[in-house]
Amino acid sequence: MPVARHPLRHGSGLLVALLAGSVAASSARADGPPEDATPVPVSQRRFGFGPTVGFMSGSGVTLGGGGDLVRGWFTGGFMPIVVFANARTPDRAVRLNYYSSLQINEDLAFHLFQRPRVEGSLVVGYKYNTVFGHGGGAGLGILYDLNAHVGLQIVLGVALFPSAKERLVQQHGYPADRDPSFPPALQGGGNIGLVFFP
Repeated sequence: MPVARHPLRHGSGLLVALLAGSVAASSARADGPPEDATPVPVSQRRFGFGPTVGFMSGSGVTLGGGGDLVRGWFTGGFMPIVVFANARTPDRAVRLNYYSSLQINEDLAFHLFQRPRVEGSLVVGYKYNTVFGHGGGAGLGILYDLNAHVGLQIVLGVALFPSAKERLVQQHGYPADRDPSFPPALQGGGNIGLVFFP
């Protein structure tokens, strides 16, 4: 007796196999990271250099490197200084003095957090300004990956130069007929630059 064939049964088996495969693939995609959270592939972040501009570390160049937890950065460049003051008169008229200076910065960046394409760090270090003298600073550093070899570096913070007022008066002829509106020893600002990682 010939054996009866059941194409519907074979078709049902194929349909079940396809559905199972589809479910498995969907589950695998769901378990993986979302596309927009995938970090940009990077070459290395152990050593980099590039230009920087701003009023925290000056406008010039920066270079540095290190490990995942701590990195060192050396920055040097031109730093414009504007000291706002009030005249020692009844009307307390506003005055200002401008100074050109050079500044070098030696900072350590301590890792704080890591996100896709973004790294944050606590930046602390030594500063020397040709007008204000020796000082130090602290702030927040952000490194944003633009592509495999280039990062956008942003640093915001404050700096303290204990001898700033004394040096202004004794070495740079700061006028005696006015009082600074804000202590010159305390400075603050930010820097933005590009870091190239070869």
